Amino acid sequence: MNVMAEFFYVVDENDNVIGRATREECHKSNRRIHRSVYIFVMNSRDEIFLQRRSRTKDLYGGYYTGSATGHVDYGEDYDEAAQRELKEELGIEAPLTKVCKFKSFSNIEREISVLYTCHHNGPIGFSEKEVSEGIFMSLNQIKEELGSGRKRFAYGFKVAFEKFLKNAKVTA
Repeated sequence: MNVMAEFFYVVDENDNVIGRATREECHKSNRRIHRSVYIFVMNSRDEIFLQRRSRTKDLYGGYYTGSATGHVDYGEDYDEAAQRELKEELGIEAPLTKVCKFKSFSNIEREISVLYTCHHNGPIGFSEKEVSEGIFMSLNQIKEELGSGRKRFAYGFKVAFEKFLKNAKVTA
């Protein structure tokens, strides 16, 4: 089986493109900074849809994260990647609002991410290859879960949620 390699932009800490690398090259060593997107799908009650990543995912399998997340493929921009991930993971096509850009550097990966929001009340038809389950939660419920340790959250989601609370125009 000949699978085409996925290529990502390799960027510096200021998000300037300095090269390209495969997904595997970016993930086998956290020295290569690459781009990603986070989308928070919000319903009319300002609850955020959280997905639980499929256990088969190479990073953070079984962890909770934003509504849709993913890498920016080589040749596309952040906006295109966000629309693609929203459609691939949740079956949603909706206007996106850019919230902020942030760095998510951990011992697993180093990403520069853009966070988007959109409003959608349903239906959500998530891809079982990508997502094992999903739930709408209020901002206070998310804060409580993050503090309790009952659910495991991907590192990037924790950073994205913190940035969301600082930059979005919502009330908890």
